[in-house]
Amino acid sequence: MKKQAEQTKSIFILEVYEFAPCERPAYQLHKERYCQCAGPCFLTWKRGVGYFETLRDAEKCIKEMAEEMLVETYGFVVKEMPQNHLVNIFDCKVRRYLKDGSPWRAVSGKNPVFKEGDFVEIPYDEHSELGIVLSFEKSDNAYFVVTYNVLDEEFDKYHTVYCNAVDLLPPSFPVQKKYAAALRRGLKQAKKESADDLPF
Repeated sequence: MKKQAEQTKSIFILEVYEFAPCERPAYQLHKERYCQCAGPCFLTWKRGVGYFETLRDAEKCIKEMAEEMLVETYGFVVKEMPQNHLVNIFDCKVRRYLKDGSPWRAVSGKNPVFKEGDFVEIPYDEHSELGIVLSFEKSDNAYFVVTYNVLDEEFDKYHTVYCNAVDLLPPSFPVQKKYAAALRRGLKQAKKESADDLPF
């Protein structure tokens, strides 16, 4: 039994994210700089990585960094993986923490924190994209979010993306009127397309 317990012991990987250097504190289009986001977003980068034997130790480190309240800090991610095992990175357990160190969950119990029409951020490794909530899938603990494509003319102007609840954050900045209006138009279009797909 002891050997089995050792084989299933987890390691906790802490990732620290910051706003990219020289990034304005606002949602913007990145026409001149390389970015995989074609809509309103801001750039981020992974400043550091730490490996811990317990979640408690990882959260202690987060608390210590959060107490510094650095303006460039965006947030923290802890990924739990079994040691001595090859795992699918998408299957690991992910926990997110806001820049003040507080745990973040886009679901409270079984109820969604966000509702239709709320503006949200979809965080990636190198940027965080602005979107608007279309719906919540309770069975999957996930959201459908509409994003706004401005720069890539080869694709549709609006996209509906599927986001696990842990991968959705509240806005970091006020949403500019032009982006708010565009996303609301996208939400209206997505709802109409969903209604058109109904079999009655």
